[in-house]
Amino acid sequence: MDEKRLARKNTFKVIRTILELLIIAGVILWAVSSLLSYSSKQRILRQDAELDCTMIPSSEIVEGWESAGKASGAHFIAISYNGLTDVEREGGKIVTKAVYEEQMQSLKASGYQTITQQDVVDYYLKGAPLPEKAMLLIFEDGIMNTTRLAYDALWKYNYIATACTFAGNLSDEEGLYITANEMKQLENTTFWELGSNGYRLSYINVFDRFENYFGHLNTAEFLDIHSFLRRDYNHYLMDFLRDEDRLRTESVEEMEERIAWDYEKMEELYKDELGYVPALYILMHSNTGAFGNDPLVSHKNAEMLESIFAMNFNRQGSCLNTRDSSIYDLSRLQSRQYFSSNHLMMRIWDDTGHEVAFRLGDKNKAAEWERRSGVAEFKSRRIIVTTMPYGEGEICLTRDLPSDLDLSVRLLGNTVGQQAVKLRTGDDGKGGVTVRLYDNHLLLEDGAENEPILDLDLLRFDGGPFVSEPEEELNGKIALCETIIENDHDEDRIAAARRELETLRSVKAPGIADGAEPFIPELDIDEQDSRDLRIRLEGGRIFIWLDGELVADGLSVSSGSGSGLFLEAAVTQGTERFSQTNLSDDVYDGIFAELNISSLSGNSLYAYAPPLPVLEDNPVNRFFDKVGGMFSWLYPQTDEQKGA
Repeated sequence: MDEKRLARKNTFKVIRTILELLIIAGVILWAVSSLLSYSSKQRILRQDAELDCTMIPSSEIVEGWESAGKASGAHFIAISYNGLTDVEREGGKIVTKAVYEEQMQSLKASGYQTITQQDVVDYYLKGAPLPEKAMLLIFEDGIMNTTRLAYDALWKYNYIATACTFAGNLSDEEGLYITANEMKQLENTTFWELGSNGYRLSYINVFDRFENYFGHLNTAEFLDIHSFLRRDYNHYLMDFLRDEDRLRTESVEEMEERIAWDYEKMEELYKDELGYVPALYILMHSNTGAFGNDPLVSHKNAEMLESIFAMNFNRQGSCLNTRDSSIYDLSRLQSRQYFSSNHLMMRIWDDTGHEVAFRLGDKNKAAEWERRSGVAEFKSRRIIVTTMPYGEGEICLTRDLPSDLDLSVRLLGNTVGQQAVKLRTGDDGKGGVTVRLYDNHLLLEDGAENEPILDLDLLRFDGGPFVSEPEEELNGKIALCETIIENDHDEDRIAAARRELETLRSVKAPGIADGAEPFIPELDIDEQDSRDLRIRLEGGRIFIWLDGELVADGLSVSSGSGSGLFLEAAVTQGTERFSQTNLSDDVYDGIFAELNISSLSGNSLYAYAPPLPVLEDNPVNRFFDKVGGMFSWLYPQTDEQKGA
């Protein structure tokens, strides 16, 4: 009896243990499932990867247009990058790895093949032929991370590129720049040649936007105060040293000795560290009259660079180089942070007249739209409409829409330029109602009116002007003193900056409330924008929300008889508000993200990409977010997803 009872008891223990294990396993499975589900949801929230990409030839895009360039005979293009990054950021010159790889794909699809520096030398000195679509690819500024990020595309397309360095950084093992040892490693691959941006990057004759003399600045100082400048400064090799009255502070002989010392020091460092001086040189800055802003300085630069280097890139803004070009006055086109792939290819087409390939992107999404001008790329969450040079880009939805509707879209194009949504238009895009972002203004245009019925200054919409001109001027002077104290090596200059800073901090500049002129910042071509736009049309009335704020509350508009929707991008013409190195840009990208249209009752009429949902912020979600990060290796992301 006892044995039977014991056996039954043991059986119950086994069953209980199994049940406990099953319960524990269930809890673990639930936790893992929730974790993976949450992480998967996070991946969806961040995803902006291209689903499919189709290339289309430029002959289908540029019909009726003529390029500015008429490349004939042997020639080559030069494309350069200031650097690459794997994290998307606003502003600056650095291109993301994802966009760079798209651009390399477009160049390859267009038939471009890279050439070497020796090919360029032989082309000019020996009359040697070049491939039909020859390209010299350059990476400037000597940032080591750039060469790592560039490698995959170079390997994939069998491209070779030039990595430029500053000679003064070659021994800086703790910095971000390519060192002599790393140059030797690059040299041992089949993907890299070496070039030079010079000895150092420093600035002279710097004046702020109020024409205050800021003197001579090193790289760190310049970067700290560049937001207070216009473009009134020079690189170290471009001019005489000057005072606050712009008068020379050195003789011709002193200028020549100073410039010669720079070149001789550069030559010495390369020979000591590398064993030779690279053949390719890029004179900083570009687009001067010749090789400097003063004829005597230009003459000395020409003498020095021609005695050391085999070639020099002296221009920026055009990619085309022909036999008529001088090997010491070559030009390259720098791809900027805001260039889409189609933007770059449109610039190349305009410079050369070559047949090139444009990216269509997701052909299924593209099938819902008709291109009228320019070119459009359809990505997973956004449409990029690229204009013709000094022209427009325009697409229209192929389905009809009712007159009354509710539309939302995020506009991500740069501030300088035009992005527009046109509703109730005819098939020709005429008439109807247009809501346009135009050089940091929001305009409401009615087809029945000649002038906008709403013109909203977005600086004031954002709460500005924020400071007066005297306050901005004072802030710039304080920033200059602070950066000299932190970054300069001249003890006398540092001491003078300390004394000046003490004086400046006791100054009270008059503000806007005191009647001083408000400070209105100058728009720059590479300034990115992001605006959430919502439009609601009800009969003869329109409601517009910008960044969640109602800015048009039932304004009267013509009811219109059209049923068309157009997205438009346009270049702002007749302005020189651009960067010093990129004097102008005749192409613009309008970026339309997360476009959604519904009826007034809420029924969806069109959804390009629904807005990204926001997960509720609660302790459980925060826990899974942290734990999910521990398992992020399960879900590798593209660079584009990381930057989304």
